[in-house]
Amino acid sequence: MRITDGWIQVGNLRALEKTLEIEHRLGFVLNQPFPILKEWLAKSSVGLHTMWNEHFGIGIVEMMSAGLVTIAHDSGGPKSDIVSPNETGYLAATEGEYERVMVRALAEGVDSERNRW
Repeated sequence: MRITDGWIQVGNLRALEKTLEIEHRLGFVLNQPFPILKEWLAKSSVGLHTMWNEHFGIGIVEMMSAGLVTIAHDSGGPKSDIVSPNETGYLAATEGEYERVMVRALAEGVDSERNRW
């Protein structure tokens, strides 16, 4: 996650991960240099991008090029130019849609042919 503002949101997310007892399965990597970002992409399985109406979405392209199962917001550049649903990733706009595509991606397995492009 790259942010300049939004520290309150990060604090809320960290509190939620503790409440859900998933700290051991989730991590926040904030404002790191590109070499550190590449290390994390290499260790990851799923990339989640939730920004609405992203103009282009270089972060999405970076996740895809690293081989992550990519889930992006169903708007803007990701929708029109980057993600082809069920071919190069998944698109979602609501909490329910994000939930459905995450369950689907994880159920099919992050190493399945369908989820690695």
